[in-house]
Amino acid sequence: MNIRLIILLGLVSLFADWLYESMRAVAPQYLYALGASAAFVGFVFGLGDALGYAARFITGPLADKRGGYWLETFLGYGLQIAAVAGLVFARDVWQVAGLVFLERFSKALRTPARDAIISAAGGKGARGRAFGIHVALDQIGAILGVSMATLMLFLNYQPRDVFLAALLPGATALAVLYVAYKTSGVKPAGKGYKFLMDRKAVVFGVSQFLLGISIIHISLSMYRLSQVLWLASLLYLIAMITEIPASLALGYLYDKSHKTLFIAPLFTTLLAVSYISGGLYLFLGAILYAVVTSYADVVAKAEAAKLGAASSLGFVNAMWGLGLMMGGVLYGYFTDVGNYLTIGILAAASSSASLLLLWRSVT
Repeated sequence: MNIRLIILLGLVSLFADWLYESMRAVAPQYLYALGASAAFVGFVFGLGDALGYAARFITGPLADKRGGYWLETFLGYGLQIAAVAGLVFARDVWQVAGLVFLERFSKALRTPARDAIISAAGGKGARGRAFGIHVALDQIGAILGVSMATLMLFLNYQPRDVFLAALLPGATALAVLYVAYKTSGVKPAGKGYKFLMDRKAVVFGVSQFLLGISIIHISLSMYRLSQVLWLASLLYLIAMITEIPASLALGYLYDKSHKTLFIAPLFTTLLAVSYISGGLYLFLGAILYAVVTSYADVVAKAEAAKLGAASSLGFVNAMWGLGLMMGGVLYGYFTDVGNYLTIGILAAASSSASLLLLWRSVT
């Protein structure tokens, strides 16, 4: 395992997450100040996240076809900085929307390629630990970014001030990425995939789509606590903090046993129970949610990398994202109408289907 490269790439993600999570922590308020409706804000972030995942259907295979992976990684981080810098000068809701979409596309461009490099750095026997270390560092950046944005707003700074301050960690991310490239000695070559993947990678991707449908997005739990604003923020912070030990533990467990693949469906079912129960159980749900998202970032990526480099990484990420979007729409609707029983049935059914598909394909 090339621990130096893994830590350097983890630091890149730390600073990049600092950049974009601070932006995402104030962009909805910025849109509101520009006169956007709640529906428009939901449209921008919902479509942005969906595009950020769906684009990986294309960016993963293209990275494999070209080979090298470093160019896509540099371009992705560079575009992200450009998108946040543009927000400093944006003056209407559609300009902000376009830049949010660009930021999500930049993540889709770099992630499959960067994850292929992380997989190469981990090697066959330590992919799980490699992704676990990377995600833990990544999540520290998310906590720093949201904390910085919250503090600046508390001190009466404006959203544009936050965007401007976030450019410093963004520039630092590019500088550390350059150091990683020059000193790592790891330059994996593409495997020549042309939008075709092994059957096992496709089946695994479908299982992750079903798993994505089964998860109740944390934004819905935050919505239910929105009458007390700081409680909703605390819920989100708990989830981000939990992802650090969860990512490290899941990475270690995956390298020891592939039975770790079967963990997530159980946790999504428990998440549905906690969501239906409401109240303080929503905080337990935040911890369960963090475990499942850590699974997606560590275990699912490690398995996808084993099955086919950036092509399968892009496919699996995209399928997970599409499932997450579909689940969000369904559970949001049933929350509005107060039909929590249907939420539980849908979550349990999709998690069971995911587990069955995983079991049949792995065993």
